[in-house]
Amino acid sequence: MAHRTMTRSDPIDEAPFWIEVNGNRVASWSCSPERLEALAVGWLRAEGFIARAEDLVWIEPVAEATGSFGVRVSVDPARAREAESHRRARSESGISALYYVQHAPELLHGHARALPLPSPDAIAALFRELFAPDESGGVHAAALTDGRTLRHRAEDVGRHNAVDKAIGAALLAGEDLTRMGLVLSSRVSGEIALKAARCGVAWIASRSVPTTLALRIATAGGLPIVADAAGKEARVHWPPGTEPVL
Repeated sequence: MAHRTMTRSDPIDEAPFWIEVNGNRVASWSCSPERLEALAVGWLRAEGFIARAEDLVWIEPVAEATGSFGVRVSVDPARAREAESHRRARSESGISALYYVQHAPELLHGHARALPLPSPDAIAALFRELFAPDESGGVHAAALTDGRTLRHRAEDVGRHNAVDKAIGAALLAGEDLTRMGLVLSSRVSGEIALKAARCGVAWIASRSVPTTLALRIATAGGLPIVADAAGKEARVHWPPGTEPVL
């Protein structure tokens, strides 16, 4: 579905969405029904079903007569079983993101992140670019960046979806996520920090603040988070051992 410019008087599109892996429906939620392949690929990467776009045997978006949307994919069966095993253990742990903190060496293995944190002025400029296209005020925005300009900007009614769309679009374009930062309009929850840490982005910058669980995830994954990054009160949360040497 093509993106259209929204105004504040327009309702925001939201529809049921599902993902099917190797013939099994593994997840369902709702989203803004556009850029569905990118949404699916970002989610699959964060959940461990794939490591890169080339791990997809095939991918097929589906629009149902009921108004639901979905994506069917085929991936390596062994990798799918492992991802589902971790998803079950994560669900049984009670606090799903905390499962990854407890198993950090195995599941948040440190990526060789290769993009330094830009200056505060450069980050503020990225946020001006992030918010410029949005006229509705009713969606979340996320994008990846090389530190100079935004790449793969995405919008969605769900903040997690916006992050998945941006990451998925980058993977489909063959981008190296360790050389990119994540810029987003929403606060950094534990789940969003988890997505970023598992996908290997170099850092997160948010116009809001991280949660305490997000900081635990970021510490386990060696991921710097910039809070209140759009203004003059920006603060960097550096995981131990990642602070720049002055």
